[in-house]
Amino acid sequence: MKWNFLIPLLTLGAVAFAATTQLNLVINGAALSDKAIVVDGRTYVPVTALKSLGVNATVKGSTLTLASSGAQGGANQVTALQGCMSQTFFNGIWRVKVTSINPIRLPDAGSPDIPGWAVNLEVRNGSNKSLSLMSAGFGSEPFTRFVLVQPDGKTLKVDENDVLEAWSKNVVPGGVMTFTLKFSHPRGTPLQGVPRPNKFLVLIDPKIPDYVGVKFTVPDPSVRVQLDCKS
Repeated sequence: MKWNFLIPLLTLGAVAFAATTQLNLVINGAALSDKAIVVDGRTYVPVTALKSLGVNATVKGSTLTLASSGAQGGANQVTALQGCMSQTFFNGIWRVKVTSINPIRLPDAGSPDIPGWAVNLEVRNGSNKSLSLMSAGFGSEPFTRFVLVQPDGKTLKVDENDVLEAWSKNVVPGGVMTFTLKFSHPRGTPLQGVPRPNKFLVLIDPKIPDYVGVKFTVPDPSVRVQLDCKS
């Protein structure tokens, strides 16, 4: 089916006279509540879908204007900051990729081991200045910036020492930092039968002090990775 990324300024009711079909819409592995439609063999997507891909849409009079809000980062990157594992996300400063997630057992003195997960990350500095996560987007509360989510929506506890080590490390322009974050289930959780997390979030503050000298190129620089798909 040929895709035409044209955004008609019409409602579904306005095109009811033509043969239309609704399609479920998935952007980089994430399902949207909005639908795409097929009208006379041509497929149309809503403006909200383009926004999730880093495209701003404005309407003035009878003119629809589209403008990309994200920087292009190569063949393996997208302007949208949500997608799958092994996909690189670029927000104008940081290139972030989740390379793998593996089950682990965390020792707990005086009790059985605790089940957990190790999330392996790759973060590159895409700016022209030496930066740390602390100085550009992660602020003074690094423990709240990395979130591992279970299928029921509950989150797991991150090892604070892992976060602090990565948070304070300086990364030169073009440099890469690889690190592992460990997350644990609550004490007393059986080792067998724990659900595999399905989402990993990197929550980044879009506001950076002017003296740092860098800016994000997307409205929301945070990263949302679906762990049940791989690019």
